[in-house]
Amino acid sequence: MKNINHNDSVDEKCLTESALNNAMKPSYMQILGQLNLEDIYIQQAFDYYHQCYTMSEEYQQFVAETSRIPNELKEHDFVGVCDRTLGTQTPKARTLDGGALRGGLQTVGLVSPTGGELFRGFVVFPACDDKGNIVSAVGYRFGKRIRHWQQSIIHWEKPESDAYVQDGLAFVKEVIYGKACH
Repeated sequence: MKNINHNDSVDEKCLTESALNNAMKPSYMQILGQLNLEDIYIQQAFDYYHQCYTMSEEYQQFVAETSRIPNELKEHDFVGVCDRTLGTQTPKARTLDGGALRGGLQTVGLVSPTGGELFRGFVVFPACDDKGNIVSAVGYRFGKRIRHWQQSIIHWEKPESDAYVQDGLAFVKEVIYGKACH
C-alpha cells in the first residue's frame, strides 16, 4: 500500500491520471474535426447508386457492351447508376433529416433545387482522394439513343469549401465541445 504524502494533492493525482487517459483516447474535437456532413451525404448518394447498379443486370450488361465507356472505367470497383430513384428513397425535404440530406446534396451540386439529380440517366464512376472521400465523378448517359440536346458525358467535382466557412465550422465545433464538457 502506497503512503500518501501530505504534499501530494489528490487533485494533481487525478489530473495526471485524467491526462494519461485523454492522451490514449481521441478527444471530442479530434472526432468532430473528422466529420464532414457533405462527405457523408456524397458517400450515401454514391452508395445508393452502386446498390442500384449491382442489383441490375441490364445496367451491368450496358457497361460491359457499350463503346461509349472507356475500357479502364469498365473495370472500376465502384460503378453506380442514377436511375432517378434516389429522391424516392430519401426522406422528404420537410423533415429534419431529409432537409439536411437534400440540402447537402444540393450544396455540392448533385441535386438541383427542384430535386432533380445531376446524374439522372447516367452510369457513374466516382473518384476518391487519399482519405477515401469521393471528390469527383464522371457519368456516361445510359441508353441506346442520346438526343442531340442531351449531354452524353457529365463531369462533377466536389466544390472546395472556402476558409471562412471552415473557420466558422471549427468555431461551432469548439462551442459544442465546450457546452458538452461544462
